[in-house]
Amino acid sequence: ERMGLGARLGRGRNYAVTGQVVELRIAGPRVEASVVGTRPEPYRVTVDFRHPEGAARRRIVAAIRREPIFVARLLNDDLPLEIEGIFRAEGFELFPGGRLDGEAADGRRRYDMTTACGCPDYANPCKHSCAVLYLLGEEVARRPATLLELRGIEMEDLCDED
Repeated sequence: ERMGLGARLGRGRNYAVTGQVVELRIAGPRVEASVVGTRPEPYRVTVDFRHPEGAARRRIVAAIRREPIFVARLLNDDLPLEIEGIFRAEGFELFPGGRLDGEAADGRRRYDMTTACGCPDYANPCKHSCAVLYLLGEEVARRPATLLELRGIEMEDLCDED
């Protein structure tokens, strides 16, 4: 909702709650889904999240691992808010929304994720992508560690010994 998608998010919510998202798969920083629309075949939707790599990723993982209570809380589906600060210190947002650097050169707002859909709608994200984002939000509410997965960090990264 912070992304300011307006009516598209509302239409996407309707698609989500009426079961038109027939497949949803989270694979690290990529989400793939099938959404039933007006055409006979479901539309393929992908959402790709900006995620830390290399040294920034290692520093984020190390900072979370230094606080065993953070890992324990994540394993119990509780999100320590301090993790948001760890990501920000490396130039990343934990929660999806507008990018830290504001607007693109063409004046449009940039997001720290990209969406793509096979539908003919010119709007991006379209209502099909918004339906996926809405369900993704529900998944994060149920299981906050999903936020870390979307940023390329699995729970195994936090629990495994080096």
